[in-house]
Amino acid sequence: MSSHGLYSAAKGQRDMDAALKVVDDLVVEDTIKKLRALEMKTGIKPKLIAPAAQIGESNNALAVGYANWLAHELDWEVDESIFQMKDFSKDKLDRWVRIAHRSTFYGEIDKKTPYVIVDDVITQGGTMADLRSFILGKGGRVIGMSAIASREGNDVQIRLDADTQTKLEKMYGGDLAKFCGEHLGFHYRGFTCPEAAGVLSCASYVHLGEKIMRGRNTGNASRGKKQAAR
Repeated sequence: MSSHGLYSAAKGQRDMDAALKVVDDLVVEDTIKKLRALEMKTGIKPKLIAPAAQIGESNNALAVGYANWLAHELDWEVDESIFQMKDFSKDKLDRWVRIAHRSTFYGEIDKKTPYVIVDDVITQGGTMADLRSFILGKGGRVIGMSAIASREGNDVQIRLDADTQTKLEKMYGGDLAKFCGEHLGFHYRGFTCPEAAGVLSCASYVHLGEKIMRGRNTGNASRGKKQAAR
């Protein structure tokens, strides 16, 4: 996607017209078919929702543009009442920053209508998973997720599957839930599959703890720079 001629304008300059053109050029018909199948399965038109910046700040034009493009194609509604608390950008930072600094959201959800979460790119899947957790925690329902592209260029399994969970438990033993609770504030079942792959690449609890601390410190430094620039 980054090789598209209008990508920089859409992503860097948050140009919505450019974003819609990128989406129009890249989204394939199979994606539309899969999303229509979700509507047929549930018997109700879902709402589309994309991670959006706080009120008064620039939105993610590609993600929001993708939501609006799909709304036009599917005759669905876009929910624009939920916002992301984004005090620094994680776009160019590594997976450990994303793991150590979870995305948080605020706003009111529609408990009667199911949601489909959309974003521009799936890297670790953490932002979409965090938005899903927020919606579920508010009593809502999520029936699907979709992105314009993924880092690998193919479909990505976001939810932690049984096989990967077993590998985590076998490698780290019975203390992993306590470790994640103390260092991250959530159970290891909250990892996405790509995040879990990173955890499995660590050699020990010590190595994992160092990665998390480095990610936390890098994120804090980035946040500090943004606050200083205001």
